Amino acid sequence: MSHPGVDNHTTDRPVLLEVEDGLASIVLNRPERKNAIIGPLSDALAAAFIEASGRDDVGAVLLHGAGGGFCSGLDLKEYNADPPPTWIGTASSSFAAAHRAIAECPVPVVGALERFAINGGAGLALACDLLVAGEEAFFQVGEVRQGMPAAMNLAWLSGRHPLSVIHQITLTGRRFSGPDLHRLGIVLDVVADDEVLDAARGLALEIAGFPGSAGRMMKEHTAGMVADVVTSADRIDRGAALLAAAGRLRPGRA
Repeated sequence: MSHPGVDNHTTDRPVLLEVEDGLASIVLNRPERKNAIIGPLSDALAAAFIEASGRDDVGAVLLHGAGGGFCSGLDLKEYNADPPPTWIGTASSSFAAAHRAIAECPVPVVGALERFAINGGAGLALACDLLVAGEEAFFQVGEVRQGMPAAMNLAWLSGRHPLSVIHQITLTGRRFSGPDLHRLGIVLDVVADDEVLDAARGLALEIAGFPGSAGRMMKEHTAGMVADVVTSADRIDRGAALLAAAGRLRPGRA
């Protein structure tokens, strides 16, 4: 069932939210642009996570992209439009707000990495607590090839992965396949490409069905056990500062 506050029926909405059987499905909904990020998508993504986080009937979140792909990163066409879009001045803060909303989500977030997760899209994949990836899907933090800050990618990588993994991903800007990501400890499961969404949904439903809101409780307890001086929210703030220092982003192709 849908929930008031997020329009789940208009196909041109950049993000969709649906809640059923304890699972909130949040969908990046720009398939004609490979679910590329624009300011309104970031704003809608933040709103969807805030809404899902505030519901007692949600035991897990499934994040995926429409049209069989995850997210291709920033929409270069829109970011470099002339004249600039009205949202360009707040795009960086909107993107940081979306990541903060994911970081503050009290229930486990499962991501379905179908086909591609590139640059800003890779950051959204890394924001998920658990990832399921396709065998031929690829993940790329390629900002180094564009001379851009990989701010949100670094925010999530630094909190969850060792320096050796961070360097492999961020200093090379290479594409990493599903099996590569499993080897590096970034994804939980690798499945056939046409099974990713079903597998991720099954995992999320399993977690949502644990008794007594156990997934929510376990995430809270884990955060309390492993928290250090720098929390996830602090890292998002530091990433936002990097984006602000970079000024208005007008990214070019790698």
